[in-house]
Amino acid sequence: MRSSRSVLLGTVVCALLAAAAVAPASASTLVPANTGRTVSAAGDTVVYSTYDAAARTWRLAVSQNGAIRLLKTAPSPVSFDADLGTATTGAPEVIYRRCTGNETTRAGCELYVIALASGASERPVRNANDPAHNDLTPTLWRGRIAWTRVYGTAAEPDPVVYTKLLTAPRSQPSRRLPGVPTKRCAMELGLVNPPCGPTTHRSVSSLELWGDHLGMVVAYVFEGLSGISQTEVRLDAVSSGASREVSYLLSGMAGQLFSGPSFSDGRLAWYKACGDPSEPSCKAKVGPWRYDIAKGTYQQGAPGPVAVYGFADTGSRLYEATGCDMLGPPQTTPVTCRIDAVTPPAYTSAPAPELATATAPTK
Repeated sequence: MRSSRSVLLGTVVCALLAAAAVAPASASTLVPANTGRTVSAAGDTVVYSTYDAAARTWRLAVSQNGAIRLLKTAPSPVSFDADLGTATTGAPEVIYRRCTGNETTRAGCELYVIALASGASERPVRNANDPAHNDLTPTLWRGRIAWTRVYGTAAEPDPVVYTKLLTAPRSQPSRRLPGVPTKRCAMELGLVNPPCGPTTHRSVSSLELWGDHLGMVVAYVFEGLSGISQTEVRLDAVSSGASREVSYLLSGMAGQLFSGPSFSDGRLAWYKACGDPSEPSCKAKVGPWRYDIAKGTYQQGAPGPVAVYGFADTGSRLYEATGCDMLGPPQTTPVTCRIDAVTPPAYTSAPAPELATATAPTK
């Protein structure tokens, strides 16, 4: 349901022209302007960040059957990075992170939840927040949350993915999940003794929970390969901690990136996007993808817009954050987009997309 928020990818993508993001004929604009890059949806309910230019702050908004309202959350200097999920009771609830600082520093990021019921107020996730570290990319399903905590330094972050129940006591440790691969081996080079080594510049741009499944988009650098940023769609099993790679790309090539992921009808969905319309090898491959979790099979949708930065597939509708501005000084011109509601394209069976090298166990 959500979309991209990786510092490493953002550096590449923000420098690209957004003029190529033209909505297809089957799209209608849900929110015309001033939205963030994160979009999360279930059915006809869509949650997103909206920018108040006069106040120079972000607010959290929800569209339900076309009616838009602001949620009762405090404003934020940066977009919210929100996920529409469910409480233990199954009632719709939103989890999000709110930060101090600006779009560059993103300091003081903590997690909050708010029910969609009229009059509901936000509450901090006290059993998970760590004031000493940024907590990011939260997702929620039936009262279980998963999120990323960033250790390390600004130059070399060390993101760790955790999970916990909202009802668990604070004294109960959060459980660590595999998250970003911390080691790679260059098996694709065909060498007898391929180089193996640690990954660097690791980041988690988005997480999405559904049942026992945690979908994610992660990025890293492995000097044994190309030395440029490499991006994966991954799928973790929450109960067992098993992890698999679903798709892979070199994110430094022509501005390639993954948006999403989201779940619908037992499938993990994401969007392969490209920021450079002049690069045929990238532009020809853009569009939505689906992975059937039970069958292990893939479907590729007909090509859509080139530059899609946020993506959610509800089965009956795709929601795409596109038309984003170029990044300016964070205090004056934050990145803003529009949200299009798109009729799903025709999907065809497809071979598994290119996968990365063999992965050594994560730490």
